[in-house]
Amino acid sequence: MSSVNSSIKNFSHSVGQNCYHLVLTPKMRYPLFSQKYQRDLADKAFEWVAGRHKIDIFAKEIMDDHVHLFVSCPPNCSVRKLAQLIKGGSSYYMRKYHPPLRQYRALWSKGFMYRSVGSVSAEVVQHYIENSNDWFASKQQKKLI
Repeated sequence: MSSVNSSIKNFSHSVGQNCYHLVLTPKMRYPLFSQKYQRDLADKAFEWVAGRHKIDIFAKEIMDDHVHLFVSCPPNCSVRKLAQLIKGGSSYYMRKYHPPLRQYRALWSKGFMYRSVGSVSAEVVQHYIENSNDWFASKQQKKLI
């Protein structure tokens, strides 16, 4: 697992940071990860998916009936696509290495919970936007002098 890197990343045509807290639940909230083997398999599955899709996993907690992930993804990946990649890839991986899971039509429930996580609070962003014009005006004033 990577350590949390709050620095902004540079990409080919953009600069930014996409960090999310995701909560995924198995179909019908079944306690799928109640055994250590299943938790270890899910852990390996999430790492495998993250490696394939350039997703950074900062933290993960696998509970009996749900999973918490703190992840960062490339800017071309929407939250919905991120959840789709993680759920689909982990389902594929776990079914491949644990055939009894193939008896279920779906491993994950349709929905998911997400929350955007940033290095600054909403109040700081609002203050920056509201006062950016004042900063720009003072900068222009200094150029004139």
